[in-house]
Amino acid sequence: MFTLKLDEIPDEGLELEWTEEKSSLSGYLENFPEIDFDFEDPLRSKAKVSKSGRAAFVKGKVETSLRLRCVRCLKEFFYPLVSTFELALLPLKETSKEDDVELEGSDLEAGFYEEGELRLSEIACEQVFLEIPYQPLCREGCKGLCPVCGSDLNLSSCQCGGEGFPSGFAVLKDLKLDR
Repeated sequence: MFTLKLDEIPDEGLELEWTEEKSSLSGYLENFPEIDFDFEDPLRSKAKVSKSGRAAFVKGKVETSLRLRCVRCLKEFFYPLVSTFELALLPLKETSKEDDVELEGSDLEAGFYEEGELRLSEIACEQVFLEIPYQPLCREGCKGLCPVCGSDLNLSSCQCGGEGFPSGFAVLKDLKLDR
């Protein structure tokens, strides 16, 4: 994974380009068991990194292609991803884990780095996480699966007619109330 020491950034800043291969990204993603996508292509990143005192500023772009699963029909599909971002990084304040720390407004608008090291590969991966749709669809008009028989409604209409999936509220229609 690509990292940069804050002290290595010259006053005029740096322009960087790097590529993360799928194999190294897979190793990084093992730390996140809830991840449900795969990188189809390497992650290509560009960044202009500058600093002011102990603060670092990253303006960048990430590009890759992902393999996602459609939430309606459950088929895998390819999702090209291109994202630009700007991020301010501040040194992480050293505190004890038992101490309660109140965040200030500026803390909520910035990222953090530790030990004088900017983990640029992790920042690029985070940008990918932020760009993945909440409910990925293989296409806008995906019809999904029949809730009764499981047929893919994108390929053909099912023969079950959608009946036979009883509602838990069906017993209420026979309920008689005294008025």
